[in-house]
Amino acid sequence: RPCVFQGSDDKGRRMKRKEKNRVAAQKSRKRQTEKADLLHQACELLEQRNRKLRREVDFLFEEQRLLTEALRAHEPLCPIMHFLLTPHDAEMLNCLPESKT
Repeated sequence: RPCVFQGSDDKGRRMKRKEKNRVAAQKSRKRQTEKADLLHQACELLEQRNRKLRREVDFLFEEQRLLTEALRAHEPLCPIMHFLLTPHDAEMLNCLPESKT
């Protein structure tokens, strides 16, 4: 014999399931939003770092240019360069390892 409250019981289970699903969907959306926020923050930090590194590269290129210019201006006056007898001697000096002093 069927229970008189069976239809009501099914409806209650459906309502509980719907509520549980709604809460799970909210949690899922919240996690997705938090993950997107973290990715956005990481992206911003990487873009800032990239800009900083690009400025540093620009600075180093300018420093290299100035030092090369200073070296070229110094070469005609350098007594060491006057002691070099051949282009081969100059090439040999360029091959020497740099001193670490």
